[in-house]
Amino acid sequence: MTTLIPGYSTEQIAGLSTRTLTRLTSEDWAAFSSDQIMALTTKQFASLGSFAISSLSSDQVAFIQTDDLRALSSAAIRTLDDAKLGNLSSDQLGSLTTAQVNSLTSSQIHNLSTEDLNAFTTAQFKAISSAQMAALSSDQVAALTSEDFAAIGTAGMRGLNSAQLSSLTTDQVVALTTAQAASLTSAQITGLSSDHLASMATDDLKAISTAALRSLNSDQLGALSSDQMAELTTAQVNALTSTQIQTLSTEDLNALTALQFKAISSGQVAAMTTDQIAALTTDDFA
Repeated sequence: MTTLIPGYSTEQIAGLSTRTLTRLTSEDWAAFSSDQIMALTTKQFASLGSFAISSLSSDQVAFIQTDDLRALSSAAIRTLDDAKLGNLSSDQLGSLTTAQVNSLTSSQIHNLSTEDLNAFTTAQFKAISSAQMAALSSDQVAALTSEDFAAIGTAGMRGLNSAQLSSLTTDQVVALTTAQAASLTSAQITGLSSDHLASMATDDLKAISTAALRSLNSDQLGALSSDQMAELTTAQVNALTSTQIQTLSTEDLNALTALQFKAISSGQVAAMTTDQIAALTTDDFA
């Protein structure tokens, strides 16, 4: 077949049976021209296994039509090496199904360029798993658009480590959804800088779990504005550690609402310094 393939018309290529295609050798596939690759039908591509796709060159892969690419099995997609993935256009990458994106190996995800990642749609980002997110470098994470970052599902968010989170831009932090903020663990939140915390929307801040909130250090907690402090839930205020209470400025304490003061425990009051107590207003004591 190797010597015959170059002479086949695009109509003849489109007419090849799936049985014939599955019998082709790597040498046969190497003989396909770009026009012949484009002539293959979606049904034909759907029948191709991992061997056939792995036999294609990076130049040939670049000519696969988007509908045909979507027809490939997850197993076939996983055979694409760095050169082949890197040769896919933005339209091709953006056409991958969510199942195909979710099937990419950690190595494949890690080796995608920032341009490749930004070619993904928000629906594709929602499909990314925690293991795939963990495989991204800090530079890759920081290069995501705000829209793409906001589209990451809670499963994907759980894969981020503190180093990756520390690389986030202010725009990405502002774009956080409440569901994403709520998914942050105690270990993850330590990766957020004071500037990150200061830029966080109040609804997102309120969504942070009490366990994660208790992990904030004095610099992180001190970066919160009066408006942010006043928006903490009573459960969050009640969860603050004695050390955290002691690090609050008098401005921070006076920013708390009457409802928040009612949630303060006797142990938290006992942890306050004399200066903090002296700075409380009569309304706070009430």
